[in-house]
Formats: sequence, structure tokens, C-alpha cells
Amino acid sequence: MSNQRQSFEKKELALSASPYVYLPMDIPTYVVEITHRDEINGELLQQAVNRTLTRMPYLADSFTVEKAAVWYAKNPLPMEVGHTASLRRVGGPETNYHMLDVTWDGNITWFSMFHGFCDGQGVNAFIESVLYHYYCRKDGVEYEANGVRTDKEVMSDAETFEPLSKAYEVSPDFQMPERREQPKPYHLPDIVATPGGEVQEYGFSIPSEAFMGFVKANGTSPVVALSMLMGEAILKKHPDADAPIFANIPVSIRRMLGCEETFKNCSSRAVLPLTGTPMDALPFAARAGALRGVLKQQMAPDLFRSIYNRIGQMYRQRMMEGNDYWEELRKPAGFMTVCHDTFYTDYIGRLHETEYSDQMTDVRFLCSPAAGNTLHINMIEHHRRFRIDCLACSDVTPLMDALEEAFRAYDLPAQRIGEQCFTLALTAWREGM
Repeated sequence: MSNQRQSFEKKELALSASPYVYLPMDIPTYVVEITHRDEINGELLQQAVNRTLTRMPYLADSFTVEKAAVWYAKNPLPMEVGHTASLRRVGGPETNYHMLDVTWDGNITWFSMFHGFCDGQGVNAFIESVLYHYYCRKDGVEYEANGVRTDKEVMSDAETFEPLSKAYEVSPDFQMPERREQPKPYHLPDIVATPGGEVQEYGFSIPSEAFMGFVKANGTSPVVALSMLMGEAILKKHPDADAPIFANIPVSIRRMLGCEETFKNCSSRAVLPLTGTPMDALPFAARAGALRGVLKQQMAPDLFRSIYNRIGQMYRQRMMEGNDYWEELRKPAGFMTVCHDTFYTDYIGRLHETEYSDQMTDVRFLCSPAAGNTLHINMIEHHRRFRIDCLACSDVTPLMDALEEAFRAYDLPAQRIGEQCFTLALTAWREGM
């Protein structure tokens, strides 16, 4: 590990990183935890990381700042796998200024990232490649890649495309929807400010067949169905809720922008009004279908293309016209003004299924709830089961009891996973600048 920061060679502007690199505070890392059937071989894991970076060298990049602009930059320092049970500070000297990090202990691997560097789909490509090369070496088998990026193929320029670097074509007759003041959503009184940044995790496990049967029977999608169940749990616990209950849905918009292969941040969100509309009077199935329609309406390609045209120009102007990065941090951060209530439902999906998948017994996605003031739900499918993790920075046990009741009310065989707590390391990408 190097203890002295180098002057890294700048590459392209980190436009898609703007919501994160101009925040006045350091943010926690985003971590994917994989539990394996067997104990990890650290030497093979390092070899797997090295082979992944040979195929995707851009994942070893760092950031550099020039005047007010943040740039992706070449980082020649090695990405060193750590044998430790504690998470390291991504982006600083502890990780050789890399924005991704890999650590292991016993039969568990942790993949950490700085969210300004890439998003969930970006880090998943890294994880899948490392796991592929690891298990090929460990088992002495050249497994089928099944969609995983490996060093058997050459990288394409599309993998490093900056989503905010171009102007997108929008239909001539498209008009941006009229901006309307959104009613202030219901804030869960269960969520209270707590010092220290500890996140409490409440998990449920449901067989994929049972949950998808429920989803299809109600003519909706997994993220809508789970959001509705959470909404019912909130009303059960707080029948006097005096504001609409909203579910915030993170979405990847790669397909809408035609940049499916990029590892960089390319996401937005949709908002589901679970209460406070005429849909409230509908039976569950009809409401589920209607809310799916609301979600689809918000996924219009022209809408996202127009938004990216506008914010791309705004971020580029901010980076190129400012003279001092630290002065920029004193300006209001637009990302911090976003309303995060009532809760988030992040449908992460699953890693590519491979012949060695049964050697990985569990997958968890660890993140800090937005601003620490809301509930965050991660939904992951692995080994024909959905793992639903509810994350909060305060005790929400009664709310989880209500969610368990909602599962039972619809005959969903959800099993409770024991409560866990974790604390994520803050990123250190500005250290030494």
C-alpha cells in the first residue's frame, strides 16, 4: 500500500459523479457481501482481481481535481485485496486511492465502492468478473461465462461511456410534464436521528416461486408488490398517517439512453404514491396494476433524455467555469434537497446465474439509508429465493412485525432473518488533495 498520493493522469470529466463528488461531506461506502460455502483462498482472490482489471482496466481508475473540475484519472497503483473483517476506507491511501475495494475473511468477501465512481450495475460487473475468475481458478474449470465480462473478450468503448457527455435526441413533439408541487410525503416517526452511523438490518426470505406467483396473480411487478406490502405495514402501524405514503424506486436508465454497457452512474428514480390518490379505493390487485402503470409512465425515454440533456449541460458548466473545488463545496448541493420520504425500495435483481452459483450461499447489499432519515429496502434474488433487507438507522422492530403480518395476510411464506447491525466506512477519495 502506498502512503503518498501520486499525481494521477486525468482522463475524462466525471460528469455522472457530480451528485456525489460535490457533496460537502464524505459519504459511506456501498458494499456487497458474498457468503461462500468454502473458506476463501486469498491468493486466488487476488489473481481474480488482477485478471478482472486486465479486462476492465478502467475499474482501477481514481479521481483527480483540477480547479473546480473532477476527472477520472489513471491509477497505476495495485489494487490489493485485504484479509480483514473490517471494511476499509475506499478512495484513500488505505486502498491505494482506488474507488473499488475487495476484502475477505473466512468464507466471506466484501466488495466496496464509492457511489460517485460507479453505480450498482457498474459494481456488479466487477463482482461477477472477480467471482468468475476466482471459481475458475479454484475449481480448475473453465466455466461458461453466461453474460459475465471476462478476459476472454476485449473491452469496448461503450463500457466507459460517460452518460452525461452528449446531447440526446428527443421526439419533436415531446413536452416536459408540467412541474407540480409534490405533496410532502409521510415521514416514518419510527425513524429518528441516531449518532454513530450504525445501520440496523431486518431481513426476510421468500421463495422466488411463491413471491413471483403473488406478483403475477396481481398483474404487477416485484418492486410494486413489495412497496405495497410495506405501505400496508405502515398503515397498520400508523393508521393516523396524516400525509401520503410514497415509495421511492431507484431505476437504471441505461436502456433509455442507449448506453447499456457503461459502468458509470446512470440512474434516476420513480416515485409511487401508495396512498393519497383515487387509487386508494381500489382492491389490492386493481391498485397493483394501476401502480405498475404509474411506474411505466415515469419510465418514458424522452423524459430521461430531456433531463440528462439539461443536467449534463449544468454539470459541465459547473466543472469548467469554477476556479476552486473547495469553493464549489460551499454552494448548495442539489442532491441534498431531494425529498427521500417515506421509504426506498431498491429492486437489485440478481447476479448472473452460473454453474458455481451454488457455492455462494448468500448475497447482501449494505448501504446507508438516504440521509439516515428514511427506511431503505433492498430486494435481491439468489438461489431461487428473494432476500428482502430493511435498513434503518434506528429501531423499527414494530414496523417489521407489521410487515411480517402483511406477508402472512397474503399467504406469503416469508421467513424472518435475525436482525443484524453494521457500520459502513466513510469514503476517503478527497484525502490528500
